[in-house]
Amino acid sequence: MRFLKIHTLWRRFGASRSGATAVEFALVGPLFFLALVEILQGGLYLFCSAAIDKATADAGRVIMLGALDANSASANGFRSNALCGNLLAGLSCDNVVTSLQSTTLGGTGGGYAIFVQSDERGLVSVPMDNSQTSYCTGAPGTYEYLQAFYAVPVFSPIWTVLNSTTWNGKTVVFARAAATFRNEPFTSASVSSGC
Repeated sequence: MRFLKIHTLWRRFGASRSGATAVEFALVGPLFFLALVEILQGGLYLFCSAAIDKATADAGRVIMLGALDANSASANGFRSNALCGNLLAGLSCDNVVTSLQSTTLGGTGGGYAIFVQSDERGLVSVPMDNSQTSYCTGAPGTYEYLQAFYAVPVFSPIWTVLNSTTWNGKTVVFARAAATFRNEPFTSASVSSGC
């Protein structure tokens, strides 16, 4: 008899629909919002990564052709005129870090090998401070290595834990772009080498 009462109560509970939506939302809602935040964070990173990649390619072409103007003779001028001028609207030039280094292919220990760590496990790190990075546009015929980083703001709890860093008091992850090229035989008298 007691089993019949419990069974009846259980069946009535299963058939009841009052409050079911609230309970389902309480279970599924946080996961939905977390997935939405992660999708937005990933989209922002991909957008910034594509934007810095295009701006780096365009700025590299200007250097390669010897078409830098007098305003780009310094690292700050290059960053604000040649690189940030090609960024998409809405992206701040304050979040950009650049490094431009020059090399030749001849000689011992030269070439692009100087940009690789001695144990060959990765590239030589660039300090994420524009006052400490290199800026050398090189001469005609020299090989150049341009790196640009964009500090993407992080608002996702998962990205914050996994791969973010603190930079200028903000939690960010860096989108990186690079361009390597050989300078054309431009007239060096019209171009300031910057180094």
